[in-house]
Amino acid sequence: MPVISPKTSPIAILSTLLLALPATALAQSAPKAPCADAAYRQLDFWVGSWDLWFDQGKGKPRGTAHNTITKDALGQCVITENFTMGSYAGMSVSTFHKKIGKWRQTWVDNGGNYFDFVGGPAPKGSDYDFGLELVHPEGIKAPFLRMIWKIKDKDNLVWRWQEHKDGDTKWQDKWVLHYVREGRLPIPPHATEANANNPQ
Repeated sequence: MPVISPKTSPIAILSTLLLALPATALAQSAPKAPCADAAYRQLDFWVGSWDLWFDQGKGKPRGTAHNTITKDALGQCVITENFTMGSYAGMSVSTFHKKIGKWRQTWVDNGGNYFDFVGGPAPKGSDYDFGLELVHPEGIKAPFLRMIWKIKDKDNLVWRWQEHKDGDTKWQDKWVLHYVREGRLPIPPHATEANANNPQ
């Protein structure tokens, strides 16, 4: 314990006491940053500016779109998506819901659609890396829909929009988007801007 003279000033006393505190005690007093847990980083692979391409069917040119994924608007807590394809546009916000231990995403677009998803990293042994499945609102019989991501490398992803019928567990592709990080790799030749149909 430091020896303090009765004539020592209050400021000097406080400084002496702070210097006497263990470093661990000072560290413990600092509040933990919001969303600092590793779980909030599980979707970071998606963050970036991406050029997208997809097949539109035999004999048709490849379609293109663009997606910008950011996480700076609300610190490390929320991932924001801004998708454009011709005149069609949509956006989503995604976050890790610590209370349930899963990711949640809300999607809205200029076609008046609203979707609510839940999920997270794929189970061990899966052929994809991350997935979100449509939440069925109570009392509403919705289709079984999900989106899954497959990481090819840091500049390439494959995103699949899938569905399965009631009573069937096999997922079928409805739409497959190939992500290429903007400015890193070329879009395949003969790609054209897709029409503005709602992909959902």
